[in-house]
Amino acid sequence: MIMNVKPALAEDLPTSTSRSGPASTCFKHLAVPAEFCSLSAQMPAEKMRRPRKRDEKSRAGESPQNAGEREIQYRSLFEGVPIGLYITTPDGTIVDANRTLIEMLGYPDKDSLLGKKASQLYANPVDRERERVLLAQENVVQGFETQLKREDGTTIWVRDTCRVVFDEQGRVRRYEGSLQDITEQKEYERNLSYMARHDPLTGVFNRHALAEILESEISRARRYDHPIGVLMIDVNRFKEVNDHFGHGIGDRVLCSVAEALCDCVRDSDVVIRYGGDEFLVLLVETDGETEVVKERIQAEMSQRGQMSFLSEFPVTLSIGTAHWDPGAGESIERILGYADRAMYEEKRRTSG
Repeated sequence: MIMNVKPALAEDLPTSTSRSGPASTCFKHLAVPAEFCSLSAQMPAEKMRRPRKRDEKSRAGESPQNAGEREIQYRSLFEGVPIGLYITTPDGTIVDANRTLIEMLGYPDKDSLLGKKASQLYANPVDRERERVLLAQENVVQGFETQLKREDGTTIWVRDTCRVVFDEQGRVRRYEGSLQDITEQKEYERNLSYMARHDPLTGVFNRHALAEILESEISRARRYDHPIGVLMIDVNRFKEVNDHFGHGIGDRVLCSVAEALCDCVRDSDVVIRYGGDEFLVLLVETDGETEVVKERIQAEMSQRGQMSFLSEFPVTLSIGTAHWDPGAGESIERILGYADRAMYEEKRRTSG
């Protein structure tokens, strides 16, 4: 099925592949068998490297009427199929595109798109070069995902499948392919990834993301020999807030705390909702300012408490701090334990 085909725009592609010889000029009016999309996905690369001479010989003897009917059929399918189809010359100039592709890229009509270089459409030139290399190696690319620029400058995600078409002498005659708009799919995947790693209430990272974050930050800390500051944070008397004011107010408190924590650290630092009313802050590439950040957070919460919806019940925090040094030989899990114990010691002191 053509809908199973995957994407890749061809353009400044090399004018020769494993076969040598100059590229021939692309015909102005190309009859485009729509089957090329499904054939591209199914035909082994070795077979695609050889021109199909028997087909061309058999078609050479058909009547003008039959040839005309076949052209009409192919053109009808080419224009009507609900997936973007295109043809480019060996130098990557777009010489044909169907209605679906024109609408996908936001162009007002076919003439506005034809004549452009396929490379002009790529949002990321690196992707374009990767696809060029793959096509030069295999003569076919399947399922290449990249972002393209629409006529208005916005971008869309596409899945591209394309192939090289050779003439009888084995020279590159043209490139042809299909594009499927997968923007909604990518957005759905992005949202799923976000939800898996973020707390739905506060928007900060959740505990499930902690292992991945620690692995990344520890690797970077060892590479640059920077310690990591750890702050374990608990909301004092949070159960009383829920019991006296309801869980809706409790949720607002947690959101306010998360917002305060984010405001008090750098964008490169990490705020995690560690448990019900507990938060964890990782100060990456710190130079011993953990206690300074702790005081900043306490001051921010004090100010918010005076102006908030709970002014008669000020929200305070218990904060335990610790440092992980890449050269000290201790595990990050042990350091998290130190910060956790320090937090509970402070909680006992302030409640006592």
